[in-house]
Amino acid sequence: MDDKDVLFVNWSHLPLACTQEVDGTVITVSALFGLIFLLGICGNSLVLAVLLQRKPQRLHRSTTNTFILNLSIADLLFLFLCVPFQATIYSLPSWIFGAFLCKCVHYLFTVCMLVSIFTLVTMSIERYIAVVLSHRSLLLRTPRNAQIAVIITWLLSMVIAAPLACYQNLVSGKPYGQPNCSFCWEIWPLWEPSPRRAYKTCVFVLGYLLPLILICCCYTCVLSHLYRKVRNTSRKSERSRRKVG
Repeated sequence: MDDKDVLFVNWSHLPLACTQEVDGTVITVSALFGLIFLLGICGNSLVLAVLLQRKPQRLHRSTTNTFILNLSIADLLFLFLCVPFQATIYSLPSWIFGAFLCKCVHYLFTVCMLVSIFTLVTMSIERYIAVVLSHRSLLLRTPRNAQIAVIITWLLSMVIAAPLACYQNLVSGKPYGQPNCSFCWEIWPLWEPSPRRAYKTCVFVLGYLLPLILICCCYTCVLSHLYRKVRNTSRKSERSRRKVG
């Protein structure tokens, strides 16, 4: 076999047998996914209902509402298009939805997850501008800039998730002694350096580490600014009372 034909198969987290007993773990996992689905649908639907009740002019004029609307849409897409299929990975012994959904579901899973994370980052930056850079707030926090940020968020997420659309494949269980099974696995070329390791590191840095640092920095600056402002106000009030006294 040629080295180029050697593939990395990530299947350690999936069962190999096509028969699976319905035990307590399967029931518990299915119930948890069902609870997440119902609570997520109810919560995000209420948010959408509140936002869409407003006049279109007011909705588009508020950058905060634009980001909240985008976050709710991403969460709803995640719940409808991803959660039910993800639940079957842990409750069914085989992938039963075909090759197209094998690629599509895992791709959309990552896209919606990244959109939610990047939207939270955008909202924290927007809060930082509104509080700390208030003198430039009207210039930067415009509906046009908010819409551009939303578009960039979706495009960036789709680009980062693109490798999953290439390397997520439907695999027959025949070579593994399960001829009647099909598995939805990540299959990566076994090159050096490892493309899978490089991709997972990239997703971790861009989708978790950097967003966490940015959110923490933005809200730390906001809290620090508000603390200084309150302290200065208290000092001015104290001096005013002393003058009056």
